[in-house]
Amino acid sequence: MGKVKAGDKAIDFTFNTIAETGLKLSDVVKNADTTIVHFLRYYGCTTCQLDIRDYMKLTDKIKDKNAQLYVVLQSKPEIITASMEEALPFDIICDPDQQLYKLYEIGSLTDPSLIDMEKKMAKRARVQEAGLVHGEYEGNEQQLTALFIMDKNMVLKYAQYSLSNTDMPSSDEVVETLI
Repeated sequence: MGKVKAGDKAIDFTFNTIAETGLKLSDVVKNADTTIVHFLRYYGCTTCQLDIRDYMKLTDKIKDKNAQLYVVLQSKPEIITASMEEALPFDIICDPDQQLYKLYEIGSLTDPSLIDMEKKMAKRARVQEAGLVHGEYEGNEQQLTALFIMDKNMVLKYAQYSLSNTDMPSSDEVVETLI
């Protein structure tokens, strides 16, 4: 099918969250002017936990922009709910078989030299400062991430596939500049 880019229509899919099954992207995008779909790795990953926490702090700003957020993880619902300290103000799409990653052609890290070590160390310091502990390993440890922002008609306003684990916009950048 090929990777999608800004201006393309998002690829529709059916998904499950922690609480619901059989949801369809083309249906949920109608609930807000803008929908963010951020593919991370899995819930046990400390940097993914940090990204989720960062988005939690921005929930009001996301809602103020009439936007909604879906985070895609390679995790099973029961692992997420057993690990969560508090309820999330947005939905986690559970994709333990990585079907959505395959559908969107989100690959794995193949060239570690693309990692910005300064950014990696800064994020690692934030993880340590937050006291985050690595949980269960799930899915592909080398899974890259991707970020898609679309309108109600599923037209992508923004699309980025990471080349390393350090080249994605921060949650602040997503909320402040991209939506």
